[in-house]
Amino acid sequence: MADSPEISASRAASYRPAALVSTAVFAAFCGALVLYDPRYTQLAIYGLYAIPAHLLISFLPHEPALWIAARLYPPIVVALVGTAATLVAIVLDYWLIGWLVNHHLVKPVVQESRWFTFASRWFRKAPALLIVGSALTPGLPFYPVKIMAIAADYPLRRFIVALIVGRLPRFYVLARFLAALDNYAAPKNSTLMYIVLALAAFGAWRFWKARKQVTARK
Repeated sequence: MADSPEISASRAASYRPAALVSTAVFAAFCGALVLYDPRYTQLAIYGLYAIPAHLLISFLPHEPALWIAARLYPPIVVALVGTAATLVAIVLDYWLIGWLVNHHLVKPVVQESRWFTFASRWFRKAPALLIVGSALTPGLPFYPVKIMAIAADYPLRRFIVALIVGRLPRFYVLARFLAALDNYAAPKNSTLMYIVLALAAFGAWRFWKARKQVTARK
């Protein structure tokens, strides 16, 4: 089993200004986008939704929301907005990780993750490659790599560059695929929203269960 990450709450707090500024700037951008042309309202909603959907601990699934956006806007536009949202999310993660550790919401999840064990072996050898690969490859959990990077005090700017390299092509291909999939199977937007709610509820239940186990160990 890999060692648990050691993260300084004071170091994490140093990212607070960047987290608040990036969130405010992105929110202002989304608001300006809607004011410029109301037809971009759904794109702005997707962008704002994608931030909490990509936080370290999140109950929100991302793909159904991307599918809705991909029906209305060009894939490259959806990919750019989605990638920008993930950048805001990682800055927030660098800040909020201290609170998560103090409330014992990270270590139990990490210790039960086989992917974290693998990531810990390779992170010191090729951290940027591991970040890009995890951000690009569907199906691989990304949160262990986030924790490894923050625990190792990996530079935020380098993480952002690697995140762009991984997420932008992934979201672009996914947006194109889902838009094309509508030609064969086109679930209603309401159906996709029900899927979002169901998956969010399941994620919240798993989080509550993990939190309960942590409380019982104390």
